Amino acid sequence: MRIAAGGISHETSTLTQGRTTVRDFEEGMGLFRGEGILKRFRGSNICMGGFIDGAERHGYELVPLVWGFAYPSGVIAREAYESLKGEFLEGLKEADAEERIDGVLLDQHGSMVVEGIDDADGDFIESVRAVMGDRPVIVTTDLHSNHSLRRVRVADAIIGFDTYPHVDMAERGREAADMIVRAVRGEIKPVAAIRQLPLFWGTRTQVTGVPPFVEVIERLHAVEERPGILSATVATSFPWADVPEVGSSVIVVADGDQDLAQRTADEFGDWIWSIREKLFV
Repeated sequence: MRIAAGGISHETSTLTQGRTTVRDFEEGMGLFRGEGILKRFRGSNICMGGFIDGAERHGYELVPLVWGFAYPSGVIAREAYESLKGEFLEGLKEADAEERIDGVLLDQHGSMVVEGIDDADGDFIESVRAVMGDRPVIVTTDLHSNHSLRRVRVADAIIGFDTYPHVDMAERGREAADMIVRAVRGEIKPVAAIRQLPLFWGTRTQVTGVPPFVEVIERLHAVEERPGILSATVATSFPWADVPEVGSSVIVVADGDQDLAQRTADEFGDWIWSIREKLFV
């Protein structure tokens, strides 16, 4: 089994002046390619570290392509994004031509905005989907994501962080790795659904381990224990990205049952909406 991996991550503030360039990725958390990704992130607490752990646990060959992360800043220059996306896609096509790639794991942020592309994460995932066809594409994202209908439609699964401050990144990467292995083997068929909410959470109400967020995550984990449910994600939004689908959301991934995924996402979303007054302070 060969699983390709990488991602282009950015938390974009459309309210910030200036454009984000390739140099900002290089001087941010970094821009890494091929084996350099493995050397940098093996054993690290980010999603890519979890993807690497998954390869060691399950025995699949991880094919690292391109991974870049620029620190939060203004809208990404279109030419910079197209250059990085093009490099990733070319590497994916070349790797697949050498020997079949069975699936792709993407380490994204979930609030990336590019000049002329409001939902750049969705654009990136859709571009990968165009190469992969019906082979699984599973994405990890930050808690502070503005999830779109587009990205949920083109990804088999989206798995977001459960914690703030963020401490569970590698764990979510391992969860994605476990899921893609089962999907490639035909043991499961992940299908995702989203319930979007016109809601911004107050920062203090997102803190791990204290109310009200502890109640939200306890409920999320209970949902994940239900028959037929593979994963559930709550995103609290990134309000400094002024895009059409800014806001909180619930994503549920079910095993081959789209209706179950949507019903469960709607149920969970309705409950969050019912406690919304607790989430503003």
